[in-house]
Amino acid sequence: MDTRYETRILRVVSRKGKDARLILEENRFHASGGGQPGDKGRLEASGFSAEVTDCFRDGKEEILAVRILQGEPAEGVAVEAEVDLDRQALLSRMHSGEHILSRVLESRHEGLTVYKVAVGEEETTVFLKWDRQLDWPLLFEAEDEANEIIARDLPVSIRLFSPEEAQGIEGLKANWDRLGNEPVRVVTIPGFDCIACSGTHVSSTAQVGGVLVTSYRGTAPDWEVKFTVHRDRVLKEYSRVVRVLLRKVSCPLEKLEKVYDRLQEEKQVLLRSLDKAKGMLSLPWERETAGERVLSIAVLPGILPEMAVPGLTSLVESDPGSVGLVLVPSGEGSEGSFILARGTQVKIDLRKVIREHPKLMARGGGSESWVTGSTGAAVAKLWIETLQNEIA
Repeated sequence: MDTRYETRILRVVSRKGKDARLILEENRFHASGGGQPGDKGRLEASGFSAEVTDCFRDGKEEILAVRILQGEPAEGVAVEAEVDLDRQALLSRMHSGEHILSRVLESRHEGLTVYKVAVGEEETTVFLKWDRQLDWPLLFEAEDEANEIIARDLPVSIRLFSPEEAQGIEGLKANWDRLGNEPVRVVTIPGFDCIACSGTHVSSTAQVGGVLVTSYRGTAPDWEVKFTVHRDRVLKEYSRVVRVLLRKVSCPLEKLEKVYDRLQEEKQVLLRSLDKAKGMLSLPWERETAGERVLSIAVLPGILPEMAVPGLTSLVESDPGSVGLVLVPSGEGSEGSFILARGTQVKIDLRKVIREHPKLMARGGGSESWVTGSTGAAVAKLWIETLQNEIA
């Protein structure tokens, strides 16, 4: 298909600001469908230009969504249309790669069903149902088999069938509820896959280039698997990150996962120890008066702010008329963290105090009686002066 071709604007469906929807007399932009987004490109005419941002179907009509760059679209105007064929080719590789990877997953694992896809330029997402546990060994195995199919350079054919003919095709995967009475577009890889699909595809599996599973998430039975056809670039990016990490942890590649698991276990042990230590920590309170109220301040450089929570909670619960402030300087100038709390007898909104005193340079959130966050002014004197005026 030529990149550029001559056609006319048949109808201006809608216009809102710079956005418009048009129908062309001859449309070579592929409409969205089968999980694949519509084509993009440009329209040009004398005194008029627009960026085509999407193509979609509305009933039997194919509509272009455009962003007007110059002039006005008008019915009957001759335009030169240009389809972004490089993007279309990339989406064709992604979509065909999805067919291959999905078929491998479904054929190898009983009960696994792909029910939706989202084809993208960087990554494609496969949504599947399976009541068992998905894991990396399973996905690596599927990735290897999919790449073997791709390397075999099998032909990919696209044919239209009547609904009656399509129902007679052995092994055809189709969502019959959505197809209706329109001709059925069947994409076939001989001996491997046969599916009804409205997206664009490569003409042979080798053109996909290869697939690389990048991530997965979910819990049984709902899973999402992401992959890309940008294998060389992504593998290069991943390998650089891994090489830097291996240098930092000083271990061979095959032991990296075990080292990570051990560090996670050590982290959990430390967290449990910290939880126990919180209740044993006695805060070094300094007392200041604020009218009839007592303002208690503890400056604790270098500790985790959450370590001070039990002590601050105990303070305001034992004395409902008190206000407590914990400052944790970070050691970098006057920046740090803060926790500010009050007892039930102190009727001020601590969130409002933070908002209305920009000199505290405080950012955070919480409730009327308890606010926590970061500050660019972890200076006790500044906070004391501010709070004394507020709570006196």
